[in-house]
Parts: sequence; structure tokens; C-alpha cells
Amino acid sequence: MRPNPSESPAPVSPRGSSRRSLRRPLTILGGVALAILLQGVDNDATAAWPPAPSATPADLKDPSNWPNDPGYGYVAAMAPKDRKKGMWQYYSFIPDRSPGAPPIRPEETASGMSVDMAWRHTIGRDDVLIAVLDSGIKWDERDLIEKAYLNLGELGTHKPLDAQGQACGGSGAIAGFDCNGDGIVTVADYADDPTLTPDAADGRPKGDANLNGVLDAGDLILNFSDGIDDDGNGYTDDISGWDFLKDDNDPYDDTRYGHGTGEARDSTAAGNNGMGDIGVCPLCRFVPLRVGDSFIADVQDFGQAVVYATDNGAKVVQEALGTINMSAFAQSALDYAWSKDVVVVASMADENSRHHNVPAAANHTMPVHAITMLGSGEQSTTAESFLAFNTCTNYGAQNYLSASGTGCSSEATGRTSGIAGLMHSMALEAGTAPLAAGEVAQILFATADDIDIPESREPGSRHFWSQPGFDQRFGYGRINVNKAVEAVKEGRIPPDVDIVRPFWFETLYEDQVSGPVPIKGTIKTRAASFDYVAEWAPGVQPLDSEFTQFGGMDNVSGPEFPTDGSALAELDIRGLDISHERDVDSPLGENDRTITVRIRATAHYGGALGDVKGELRRAYQIHSDPDLLPGFPVYLGTSGESSPKAADLNGDGVRDLVLATADGKINAWDLSGSAPKMLPGFPIAVKALDGLDGDTGRPDYRAAPAYSNPNSGVNLDAARESIVATPAIGDLDGDGKLEIVVATWSGTVFAFHADGSAVSGWPVRMPDVPSCPLDGSTPAGPCMDTVTRIARGAFGSPVLEDMDNDGKLDVVQAGFDGKVYIFKPDGSNLPGWPVTLHDERSPEYNRVFTTPAVADFTGDGIPDVLTGSNERIGNGSNAGNFYLIDGRGTAIGEKPWLSNWPISLTSFNLFPVIAEGTTNSPVAADFDGDGKPEGVMHGNVSAPLILPADPGDQANLADTPKNALPIRDEDGTEKRGLAPTSIFGANSNAVAPDTMFPLFAQPSLGDLNQDGTPDVVSSGGSLSLAQTLLSSQPNGSKAQQLLSMWDGKTGKMLPASPLIIEDFTFFNSQAIADLTGDGYPEVITGSAGYFLHAWDACGRSPEGWPKFTGQWIMTTPLVADLTGDGGLEVVASTRDGWLYAWKTAGKSDGVVQWESFHHDNRNTGNLNVPLDQGKMLGASEPLPVDAEGKCIIEGETPDAGTDGGNEGT
Repeated sequence: MRPNPSESPAPVSPRGSSRRSLRRPLTILGGVALAILLQGVDNDATAAWPPAPSATPADLKDPSNWPNDPGYGYVAAMAPKDRKKGMWQYYSFIPDRSPGAPPIRPEETASGMSVDMAWRHTIGRDDVLIAVLDSGIKWDERDLIEKAYLNLGELGTHKPLDAQGQACGGSGAIAGFDCNGDGIVTVADYADDPTLTPDAADGRPKGDANLNGVLDAGDLILNFSDGIDDDGNGYTDDISGWDFLKDDNDPYDDTRYGHGTGEARDSTAAGNNGMGDIGVCPLCRFVPLRVGDSFIADVQDFGQAVVYATDNGAKVVQEALGTINMSAFAQSALDYAWSKDVVVVASMADENSRHHNVPAAANHTMPVHAITMLGSGEQSTTAESFLAFNTCTNYGAQNYLSASGTGCSSEATGRTSGIAGLMHSMALEAGTAPLAAGEVAQILFATADDIDIPESREPGSRHFWSQPGFDQRFGYGRINVNKAVEAVKEGRIPPDVDIVRPFWFETLYEDQVSGPVPIKGTIKTRAASFDYVAEWAPGVQPLDSEFTQFGGMDNVSGPEFPTDGSALAELDIRGLDISHERDVDSPLGENDRTITVRIRATAHYGGALGDVKGELRRAYQIHSDPDLLPGFPVYLGTSGESSPKAADLNGDGVRDLVLATADGKINAWDLSGSAPKMLPGFPIAVKALDGLDGDTGRPDYRAAPAYSNPNSGVNLDAARESIVATPAIGDLDGDGKLEIVVATWSGTVFAFHADGSAVSGWPVRMPDVPSCPLDGSTPAGPCMDTVTRIARGAFGSPVLEDMDNDGKLDVVQAGFDGKVYIFKPDGSNLPGWPVTLHDERSPEYNRVFTTPAVADFTGDGIPDVLTGSNERIGNGSNAGNFYLIDGRGTAIGEKPWLSNWPISLTSFNLFPVIAEGTTNSPVAADFDGDGKPEGVMHGNVSAPLILPADPGDQANLADTPKNALPIRDEDGTEKRGLAPTSIFGANSNAVAPDTMFPLFAQPSLGDLNQDGTPDVVSSGGSLSLAQTLLSSQPNGSKAQQLLSMWDGKTGKMLPASPLIIEDFTFFNSQAIADLTGDGYPEVITGSAGYFLHAWDACGRSPEGWPKFTGQWIMTTPLVADLTGDGGLEVVASTRDGWLYAWKTAGKSDGVVQWESFHHDNRNTGNLNVPLDQGKMLGASEPLPVDAEGKCIIEGETPDAGTDGGNEGT
């Protein structure tokens, strides 16, 4: 274990104060030594920055008191082109107004978070480390070169030398390191080291091994990595951070995406150095920990990085991430960090949504979101308010704090992490005991400036709803950094209140409890004693006056209570009246069942400090549902992004429930009894993560303190390759018994027998894709850089099909290395495969994210493979491709796609990895009755296309191909493809005029109107939604999340389409089956907005629907007879970690068209593949409609309603 930097060798000098000025060389830039002035807090009258302790906001408005960073100051010019907004988010004053600017709200006296006032007390310390978990670092970022953490434990045998080759100075911890005499150790101390290679050349300094023109920490990594774990911390040669995406010691951002670099700038960019901007904590150091190639990451990599940060002296974990998953390992890593006083600052995410972004919605994080300026032009000198909710950020009960900025939640995360760094620095300088993670949060909650804008509660207001005290749009208010730092300086530390159970957003079933629900957690305090109360109130943002006390204690002796694991209080939810007026952000009833529980504690310090208060809250749902199967919902302890499947694994004639989870487990339950029962041999666990699996060919982290200490609490059993893809189930080896095939996000494909044992020849590890060399050497194989944006891994699910007609199923698997693989039953490659996807119209190679659809599209007896690609093409990279690959692969040529493929279509470049190119999985069905399936596909913000094997010419990028179906005759003119998506069905409940576009989701197919032709279903949003997302400002339009069904014969939307749904449908597709017995199937789908819906083509829901979970549903529901009674059950898992199963009125011999993800157990995506249950047609006649296109059922013309039908259970 590497000792804490303040106690042993570290990158800084131990000191009791930073109140001095430091002049030191920054680095060697093109052979020129650039000297800078980096000052600490000082009472020196000649030092204009940092400000003197007596400075006021009026003083800090004076430019002579600003740091000299060019981005810091504002300019209130007449002409818009001459204006400059400056770093208004730091100001404790209102910038001067540009001539003609509208008035600002008179109640506002500061544009930002008063960072400038906090700088009177501290500008940070070099021994306060902020771990930046993100896309890696651009080593050549000038404002960060000297801020990168250097691990002196690894550099002890590589100390710098001066120009004469002599040992350098320094004493104590930095003896022999301090070549420039500034009292700290940075890259600049190596500037004259004659042992560095390569030599200076072509304007590059000596030692510039990564050839970027500067000497940086990356060069030290390349120069001094010797294969020895000098400090014994479990990470060999971790000279400056670590790359957990590639599992190596260089966290360089090899695609130069830049998000992690921006994050580091926000928190720790150097200050008063005459360049760029200034970080909130300009003397803090950052530790680059790469967990992805963007802000989207695998939570297992995140968890490993949290463990690293905690074990290696970080005070703050800065994570502006959205992870694809959430695991028990990651939660245990967060718990470990919390127990070691490491605060995890987490992003709320960026979609103006309530969904529970992870890891922010986990225990032991401090979520933040962004507020910004109100007004066109986004200029600080013309803004009408500085308290506007930024629409590229999220809201909800877990939204604790508002941070000012022009960016989204990512900037808020970075700035807040720097704020936490200032607080830790102040604690060290004031001689206060180190701050606990919960204390950092409590201080920020207590000192935040409440955002309460009365006009926000008036109809038509441009402000989002706010109110006195906590609200879901703004949390406890805007961070006031000066007040927070002063609280630390004065020792006004609130009680550390922690709630651990029930979990965030847990749904509590009043018909399933036999007594009160225990509220578990702890309260810790520095005071001699404290009081606390437990309170509850209905709703997500109740006012203080609406809370009711249900527990508490007086005069509890510190420092911690309880210590025996007992409850802080117990809440009896039976018969609780939770009725309340709907909040304005829950128009569809999303929070109707929500209650808020909070624990409020008062620490009794006595003396001048007196009493200091703290509180923590959680949101839960109170519910009952008679349709739940016994024993459900089941808590998984990990997220469920993988969709459920049903197969008879134990041979008893009843299908069993199969679900893979994010912690690398495959579960199988028998539901035929009185409660779910795990089958023998299950759960099956896949391999441990690289670094924890003992593989001698890769780094081994097991000697790290958290992993080597059995009492650390870190859950190594859950530290496995994560499964977010859906298993495929079929008879792989031809023995008449079923096998389960799964692919992990990390890129390993496993095959298991029904008894849990591994199939011979498996697993198959997809090829490693390292970062491309930076030293100019030739890579040994495929590697990742700005042009080849590929990796090892898979999101697409395996597909089972007999590709070579040998009577056995093969495994089709798309990979993050831009290839589609086909493996034979023994795990070997099928000849002709893998196939690399690349279109010369794209400047890059990229991942394949989709699950292919596999079918014999040409009728030649050989199945073909239809898939998307993350390759971006077109202007702004807002188009992508689909490929139809001949089943013989490269045996017929290097580019084995069929004639006129790939086809291109509009697909907005919205997010890295998950929404670039075409990431929406295609499907197939026979639409024209010729016995050959057509492919169905769409991008993000494009209408679905129905295309035969020969799509015909595509004259221009993203044009509708010549042979698209259906053929529509409008006004005597033949048109191809679906009708414009702005033409809504007659029974739609969506607001019109508007336009519906599929977005983030994946299509499903079924015959909804029972006319014998397949129909197309997908979900997404409206044009008004896109307009809202593209602006940080409220625009008055009603953004709509929508589900649509298109008639495959006419191309028009079916009567109820589109239907309003509550939230985004990331990766969702739909199950389609008749749940009522009337012969007309329902489309069954969830969203991030808590409900699982079932609608038929008329917009009608079965009795008791929709089903409420209170959580984020990303999966495709399963419809199957799991109890053996001939009825249909519906199963769905949530990202929050719960598994639900409901009984329905549907029958297994009724209409079942699309039973689970990608249609069937083999994941073919082909509607023509027979299912193990049900039939396609069941109604006595096609769905009747009147002349206006409205449904006619038993003489009625129903309407889809106006609230989404959310009065179910």
C-alpha cells in the first residue's frame, strides 16, 4: 500500500501552509524554457492574486485582482462579437452589463459560486489529489502538464538529474527530486535530465518519447517503465495514474476525445500562469485514471479505478460518467472509498430527464447537476438570470447540488470536485482532522444558496419550478464555495448522516411487509453529542412543513450511532396516506407513489460553534400489485441491462427464467413452485476481470490493499466481466440439450451447458486492442487511436444460427473491434469469418454495437448477416451504415456485402459509443409475401426502412433506397417506404403538430392489426425533444417521448401511434403478445420513467396496466408461460437491480409474436423463426377502423387518453 502523500514519499513537499509564491519553470516547450508565476495565498500587498483575506466581492470585480489567465475575465462590450463571458461561474458579483442588455433579476447578487472569495483562504495544496475517472488525459494540455500527479514510489530509482548529470536537491520526502528548488515535484524537475530519451529534435525537447512536442508525464512513463512495482501497491509502473480500459500504465486519451482532459481542467488547471482558464483548485493535483474512451464506461472499470484512487491517496474521485451498468463490485468500491474518507463527486447526466444515471444513483456518491445563464447568446454581461436550470442536465430526488457553468453535468462535476479539493486543502491548512466524504457533502448542502424563484411557479414561466428548500430541479441550491471553505476553516462541521437501506428509489410493497420498514444508516459527529429525527412526507420534493416525524433520539453520545447495524428508525408503510398534488415534472404520474424519507441531525458543539445541523434524504415508492408472482420483485444486487429469456433447462416441461446480470452472473430460476428457485448449477459466474484473474500475461492487481485485505469489504466475487448483452439459448452441440451463450462487455464469449458446466472449446476471448504506440513504432496489430476507434468488447448479443448447413448452430457475434465473428460450436472461427466492416466514406474504423439480424435474405439457402456499424459518415458525422453480409464471409471477397450494400441513413452523432453511426439493432420479416425476409432498420432520428436483399440504388447519402417497402400510391404517385413520421394516427395522444423519430431504441416486429402483414414498432422522441436537447435554454416546446407502430402494408402509423411514454428508451425494444385474450396483441415496453406499458394498436391497456416499478427499465420484456399453467407471464429487470414478474390474462397458445429481445431464444431478430409458444394470428378479423382511421371496437371509437394510461398497478 502506498502511504498517504502527507505521510511519506509524495509528489509534494510537506508544509503547514501554502501562503507563499512559487516561481518555477513550467516545462520545455519546443526547446524554450517558459517561466511562470504560481502563487499561493499571501498577505503580501504586492500580490494581486490570490486575493487578500479582507477582499470583498466589490474588490474582486476589479480586474487588478483577477488571475492573469486569459479566460478568467469578462468584457461587457456593445457589439456581441466583442463580448466575453469570462469565468462567471466563479464570481461573487454580477458582471457589468453590456449596453442594451435586459435587466437581471434584482434578487441575484452573484453570477457564480463565489469561488473567488474562497480563494482568499486557500487555492489548494499539492498534497490534495483529485482522481479524474474519465477518457484519459491528453498529456500535452499546457494548463495541466505540471498538475499531473507523479508517484515518487515508482520513480525512486529514476530520480531526475540536473543538466550536468548531478543529483538534485530537496529534503525529506522529495530528497533528490527537487531540481528547480520550488519545493514540489513535477515534470519540470526532469526538464534538464540528460538521461532522458530521445534526444531533442525537430523542435521537440529532450525526452519527448510520445512525440507531442512537450515534456510531460507520459514521457516519464515511456522513459521509466521498468516492469517493477517499486512501491508495492499492486500496479506496476503506475508513474502517473492508470488505464483501466486497456489495463496498462499509460492513461493517455488515445482517441483524443478530450472529455477527461476537460474534466481535469475544470478542477485543477494551473492558475495565474498567463494561459487558458483556471481550475477551481489550482494547486491541487489530478490523478488520471482512464475508465473508457469517452464519458460512457463499464462500471467494472470504474470500480477498479475507485479502488485505485482510494488506495493511493486521493481525497476526491471526480466522475462525470454514465456507466453502461452498475454492479455489486462497483458499489463495494464506493463503500470502500466512503469508509476511507474519499468523496465521489458524480454526474447527474445530461438529458433533461429523471432517469437514475449510474453510478450517481448508487449509495455513497455526491450527485451534482448544472445551472446556467438565462438569455439568448449565453453571455454573462447580458444574462437575465444566473440560476437557470440547464436543460442538458438531469433532475430528480438524488439531485443534491447545483453547480454553475456553461457546460452540462460534466462541468458541474469537474468544478465541484475542485471545490471539494479546496475544502480538503482548507482542512489541512486549518489543522482540522481530515474531512470525511459525508462531511464534505453535508457542508456543501448546509452552505448552498437556496434557489427559490417565485415566478417559476407561475404558468408560462421561463424558469423551471423551484421552491423554498430542496427541490428536484436544484437540490439544496447553488454551491457557495466561500461559505463552504469558511465552514471548514471555522470547524463548523455538520453531522455525517448516511442512509444505506432501503436503496435509492426502492419500491416498498405494503402488501408484502409484516411490520415497519427499517431505515438503516449511521450518524457520525465530531461533537460530544447530537440529536436526530427521522421524517417522511409524500412526494419527491415536499416542503419542510409537510414532513411528519416517525423516529429519532435526543442527546446521543458521539462519535457514531448506531454501531451494531440496527436501524435509525422504522417506518410503517401499511396504510400510509401518500396522496399529494402531482409535481409539475411528473405529468404522467411518475412520482404519484413517491415518498421522501430524511434523517436530520443536530450536533451540539457548544461554545461559539453552538449547534450545527445536517441531513440526508432518500426517495422511495409505496405500492401494491396483486399481479406480481410470489417472491417478486427479486433484488439482484446488480443492474439488469441484459434481457430475460425463457427455456426449459431442467427438462421438466416448464420453461425456466434465465437472466444475466452486470456482475458477470447467469441466473436461472424455476418459477413453477410457490417461489422462484435457483436451478442446480446456477448462478454461473464468468471470468474475473483482467488484473484480478491471475492471468500471468496481463497486469495483476491482486496485491493492492483493497484486494489483498479480506476485510476491506470490496466484493471480489462480483468483480467479473460484466454481461449487458442478452444470452442466446439453443442446442449448440447437437446433443438434444440446450446451451447458453453469452458475451461480456469486456469481449469474451462463453458457452455453458444447461447444468452450468462449460462447453468444450469455450470461452473465446476476442482479440486485445491496445493503444497505438506513441513513439512512432509500428504496432504489432490492430490498435486504438483517432482513426481506429476500436476496442476489445461487445454490446451486441450472440446469435445462434446454422451458418454452414452442417446441422449445428454457430455463434454470430459482433465486436467492438469493428468485426463480425462467427464461431463454430467448438469455439473455432467459421471459415470466411471474421469480417471487418469499413466504408471508405468514413474516415475511421469503429465498433460494431448492434446485435445482427440473421436470416436467408436471398433465398439461396445460406443465412446472411444484417448489422449496423458505429462508423460515422456524412456532414457532421450525422449518418451511418447498415451492412448485409453474405453468409460465406470473406470466402467470396474482402468486402462480402451484398449488392447495393451498405446503405446509409441519417443517424445523429449524439453520444460516443452508444449513439454514433448506427447502434440500433436491425430485425427481419417477410413483408411482401415472397418467402424471403426483408430487413428493418433505423438510425437515431431517422424513420425505419424496410429493405429487401437488393435495396436498389441509393442516389444520395441517406436517401430512401429504390426498392424500399412498402409501395405507397399517393395522389397517383408511387412512393417508397414508410409515410412521413409527422403524420400521426387518429387515436394518438401525442401533441401535434410534431414529428416522431426513433431514438436510442431498437425495433421489434409483429402483426398488430392482424392483417397478415408484419408491422414495425420502435420508440424515441419528437422533434421538439431534439430541439430541447440541443439548447441549454428553455424553449417552451413540449418535448415528447414516444412509442410508434407503423402498418407494414400501408406505411402509415397505426391508429394510436405515436403514444406518449414517460422517459427515454435507451436500448429498449418491445415484446409483442396478446395479454388480454382478444386476439389483438399488445406492445409491451418500458422506459427510464418507471412504468412498463402494454398497448394495442388502439392505445388500450390491459386491466391493471401499466405496471409500476419506480425504476429504469432498459430491457426487452419477456413473455412466456413460466409457471406451467398455460398462461403468460411478463418479466422485466431494471437498471436499479430488481427483477419483476407478473401474471396476465394472456395464454401461451394465443398470439405471441415477439417474445423477448431479438424475437426468439436464438436472438435471430427474424420474425419468421418459429417460437416455442403462441401463434401469429388470433383475431377474427383485421383491426376495424373508421373512415378517419380511428379504431372501432364494439361500436366505440376509443381514444388513447391523455395521461399515458398510468393508472395501472
